[in-house]
Amino acid sequence: MISNRRATAPVLTCLAVLLAGSAPLRALEVRKCVGPDGRVAFQDGPCAQGESSSLVRLPDDPHADVVREPEVEAPPPPTKPPAINADPMPPADSPVPAQSICVREDGSRYLSESGRGERRAVPLGMLGIPSGTLADAYGGRDGIGVSAPGLREIPHDRSSRGSPGALYVWVEDPCRLESGNALCSFYAVRIDAVQRRLRLAFSDEAPAIRAELESWRLRAAPCGN
Repeated sequence: MISNRRATAPVLTCLAVLLAGSAPLRALEVRKCVGPDGRVAFQDGPCAQGESSSLVRLPDDPHADVVREPEVEAPPPPTKPPAINADPMPPADSPVPAQSICVREDGSRYLSESGRGERRAVPLGMLGIPSGTLADAYGGRDGIGVSAPGLREIPHDRSSRGSPGALYVWVEDPCRLESGNALCSFYAVRIDAVQRRLRLAFSDEAPAIRAELESWRLRAAPCGN
């Protein structure tokens, strides 16, 4: 509350604001007093002796009668639907993991975990090198004789053309990566073969064959058979 004599500038300002809030609004006149030391004071009565005095009129608040509309929060922007991939990844050709199937010289097939076939040493004559047969290399007038070790002394080839067909060379079974129906067909053949062995097996052989059969069935499980 303002005293009858003096009011500092901050208090007077608050009073002006309070008066501006009442209706109807009228201008407020206060007296500005400046002392010899330069101190300024606002009051509603006459200034003290020795102070310079001036009348200050506080203007009405031009916005006092304006009713402000409540601020309405803008609605959030619509969220965009997630983008749909127009080119989805194509499904895998087969759920069956690809495996390497190798073929022996006799036509039997087997599964290779490493992807490489079995290796063995065979005479060149079995591969058709040279053009003669293996029998030509070991027999005949120019042959080197029996190939089994220990049955005779090491022969000496005295022929003019020699016998390269008796030389040994390493060969490796060819393998091919299979999947899908081809691999499932291979599994089915292997399961049938193991089942036949199980039917003819002795009691001491049956547990190992059953374990082998279960292993093949687990491999063939993705085939759905």
